[in-house]
Amino acid sequence: MKKISIALVSCLACMPCAMAAVPNDFDGDGISDRTWVQIGTDKSLTWTAELSTSQAQMALGTLGTAGDAITMAQWLPGGTQIGVASLNGTTNKIEWSIRESNGNVRTKVLGKKGDLVISGADFDGNGIADAAVARLVKKKATWEVMLDFFASDTPVKKTFTFGEAGDRIFYARAEKDSAVDWIGITRTGSNSKTLARMMDINSRAVKQFPRLPQLASQGVRPRPFPVRQSAGTDLIGFSVGSGGKTSVKVFNLQGGAVFSHVFSGTGTSVVGEFLQGPGQEVAYESGEYAAIANPRQIDVTETGALGGIPVDEININSLGAEVPTPAPTSTPSGDDGGTNGRPAQCSQFVSMPSTHIYKTFGSNHFSDIRRKTIGLIMKSGAQGPFPSCIDAIDTKGNVVSKLALYAVGGGWGARYYAGIRCAKSTPFGGAEVASRAIQSSGSSRIYMKFGNVCYGPFEANKCINSSSC
Repeated sequence: MKKISIALVSCLACMPCAMAAVPNDFDGDGISDRTWVQIGTDKSLTWTAELSTSQAQMALGTLGTAGDAITMAQWLPGGTQIGVASLNGTTNKIEWSIRESNGNVRTKVLGKKGDLVISGADFDGNGIADAAVARLVKKKATWEVMLDFFASDTPVKKTFTFGEAGDRIFYARAEKDSAVDWIGITRTGSNSKTLARMMDINSRAVKQFPRLPQLASQGVRPRPFPVRQSAGTDLIGFSVGSGGKTSVKVFNLQGGAVFSHVFSGTGTSVVGEFLQGPGQEVAYESGEYAAIANPRQIDVTETGALGGIPVDEININSLGAEVPTPAPTSTPSGDDGGTNGRPAQCSQFVSMPSTHIYKTFGSNHFSDIRRKTIGLIMKSGAQGPFPSCIDAIDTKGNVVSKLALYAVGGGWGARYYAGIRCAKSTPFGGAEVASRAIQSSGSSRIYMKFGNVCYGPFEANKCINSSSC
């Protein structure tokens, strides 16, 4: 593995946090095993881990389909279970499923269509994951938490109101030398900073942290994720993809900058105990590039790419939320946590017109990379201009694929395809684009971004105005 030194952002003194069992450690050596899913042609999810003891691949089984929320966590004593949360289209209820070590799949119900699924937290600090959902009721965030959801036949249910419309939900350990996760929300604070409010659901104690970075409450508003430390409170990480690059930043809860690095590509960031030593690291992957960032040592170690979609035990995603198509002249105010879905990079939103054809894979007569990638074809008479390169972005503004201009004219207005020219690094079909959008935003819906005008949203894995796919 190749190590890259980068500049120190801030002193790391006095930043510890209590650690529980090591996440996704399938070989029991105290190191997290990098884990990923691959989407099959039938949209099923196949899970694999790279064992840190031998670098051998361990098949974890098949569970879930594209569009499900990832819920891998330590649901039962003794280790990590792969898991998904799925929306039952008949009942509109959310079904949580895990695969036990003996291969059996266990399913329980918590939540309904449109809820935010919150997985991987330990709200009572006993080392067993607790399940939670949140929804807006009269513009207030209403929570349902089930303690020891899979480990107990009679899990304890807690309900409460915390947060309001426009807040960004997360969780982290907010108290020194404690293994208890606190629920949290971020919103715009004073002095161009972000305010985080956090609550211990057991004691109902509330803490406020008013100096988190501005990026957490304005613009794309990446969701905070906890980075566990060996003792004390968690660090808080953010991952922002834009312009073909991904910026990973880590802060303490007092707003002090700890780590910052810009990676190439618009990839996926996950958290785990990937290296020897106290505290967790952030692993990043985009295409054939993969690296592990250590926020305490302020360095980046390059490693081999997994060849799938990296996953971890920290997952907050909405299931079945309706994303309205705004009027062409509407102006966004930023992402609202998965229910509004209007990226701040767009100044105008336009529904996909009948002159635009979106294809999840290329026509049968193609013999090059276009056969396997998404395409956007404009009929003759479609409105320009036609830039040389456009972005496919998710509902939070992250670039999930690029499309390059193939040709103008020839019986068409213009034709764009992924996998060629400026889009050579994103040779993705619709299923892959949808899965990347789900991982980065919680939704499989995307926009086609032409300058400041965005067409959509629409499902990345469904053709539009096409009779051939």
